[in-house]
Parts: sequence; structure tokens; C-alpha cells
Amino acid sequence: MEKEKRKKKNVKKRVAITLACIVFFVGSVLLGLQIGVIYTDRTWVHWWPDYEKKDITATLEKSTLTAADYELLYEQTGLTKLGVDGLWGSGNSRQILKIQDFYFEEHTVTCSRFNPYTYSETIEKHAPIAKLEDGDIVVSATTHVSGWRLGHAALVVDGDTGTLAEAFGPGEVSKLSSISSFTDLANLMILRPKFPKEFREQVAEYAKENLLGVKYSFAVGILSKKYNEDSFTRTQCAHLVWYAYRHFGVDLDSNGGLVVTPPEMANSPYVEVVQIYGFDPVKLWT
Repeated sequence: MEKEKRKKKNVKKRVAITLACIVFFVGSVLLGLQIGVIYTDRTWVHWWPDYEKKDITATLEKSTLTAADYELLYEQTGLTKLGVDGLWGSGNSRQILKIQDFYFEEHTVTCSRFNPYTYSETIEKHAPIAKLEDGDIVVSATTHVSGWRLGHAALVVDGDTGTLAEAFGPGEVSKLSSISSFTDLANLMILRPKFPKEFREQVAEYAKENLLGVKYSFAVGILSKKYNEDSFTRTQCAHLVWYAYRHFGVDLDSNGGLVVTPPEMANSPYVEVVQIYGFDPVKLWT
């Protein structure tokens, strides 16, 4: 009888120790995730110009622009030649001036949670932007999960209306959204793949017809194939954009890993910058 009691006591002790270890492990993981949130939040730097704002009115009144003019406008607005030509070339210099004013304003940055351990930095206003074209890509570095600043991305499927194909997060499906989901983020970058306009329009149309209504999954590329022409049942923000171009033979993943992320697309040799806001104009997203 005494032996049986000791045996039961030892079993209970082992169970208690096992449960304690599990609780300790889970608690440590959750604590680590929260420390990552705090660290990422405190190391966030919202970039804005620390140099002089210049009068660019005379430059915008020219009939032709030089390389030096484009360099000045990039410094003053975050618009590259592509971004400038899209507005200035269509007689919309007023928008460029609005972009410059916004570029030099100091904004209040707020870090808010929208999923467990998932946060994003926003500002109190919406940024004015360049003229969008079908097939453009919009990215932001503001989204972070614990200590990993993964960013966010979407594909422009109608440049005239600023309509995007976007995969937001867990529990949602990919859907049409508006560029306004990016313009109040603390930084954004508009990219244009280096392909003819007609090709980019094809990509945008394909995304509208085939890549919407798909469940979100962080693990696409790990627990399922990164590219599977016969079965597109899971996606995430960067993967949706990447998949649309991959369907037409273009791989925008600059490191070719299992998972594609927004910074990997931003550093692809197949894209060029149209506009930046909140990013260092020299370092971009490195």
C-alpha cells in the first residue's frame, strides 16, 4: 500500500513538473514576443528631411527638365523621374507642390496593434501621391510582428481609381482595397516593374480575375508551395503581388527564398522607384 502511494505521489510530481515546464516555456515565448514588440517600437525611425526646403516653382515651369532638375525634385519631394513625369508631364505641377509640402512636414507617428503581437505605425494625415499605373506595387515598412519588421505590400490593379489587390492579414481573404490603406502609414514606397505598360496591365487584370477571395497564410511557401499554378488557396500580402508577376514569368523575389517579403520585392532588380515617403532617399529599404 505504501509503495502504491509513493508511486502515485511520484506520478503527480512528474505531472506537476511537466506542467510547470510547459507554463514556463509558453510564458518565455510570450515574453520574448512582447520584448520584440517593445524593441521594434523603440527603434523605429520615421525619416523626414533635415535639410532646407527649396522653392521648386521655377523648375516646374520649365518646358524641359535636366538631370539636375530631377535630382532636385527627388530631394524635395521623394518623386523620381517616373513620379515627376507622371504628374508634371500631364500638367499637374500643383500635386508635386502638395507632395513637397507634405514631405517636409513633421507628423505624429502612432504605433497601433491590429493583430496579436502585430503592429503598424501610422500618421495623422494621408500623403498625396504620384500618378499610379496598373501593375504598380505599393510597399511599406511599417508593419511588424513582434521583433520582425516584415512590412506590407499590395498591387495596383486600377491606377486611375487607386484600387489595389491586397491581402491584409490572418482571418481575412484577399480583396480589392484603396490606396488610402497605405497613404496614412508612416512610410510608403511606390514601385514600378521595368516592363511595358501593356504587360503590367495584363498582370493587374490577372490579379483581379484570379487572386481575390483567397485565405491569408503566413506559411505559404513553407507549408505549401510558393508557386502552384493549379492551386492558389493561400497567400499573404507580398506573395499575392509576387504571384501575379510570377504567373507571367517574372520573379520579383530578390533573394529567391521560400517566403517572399515586401523588402525583397523592393530590392528586386526588376523594379524601380516612383515615389518614397518616410524612407531615407539614399538608403531606401536596406
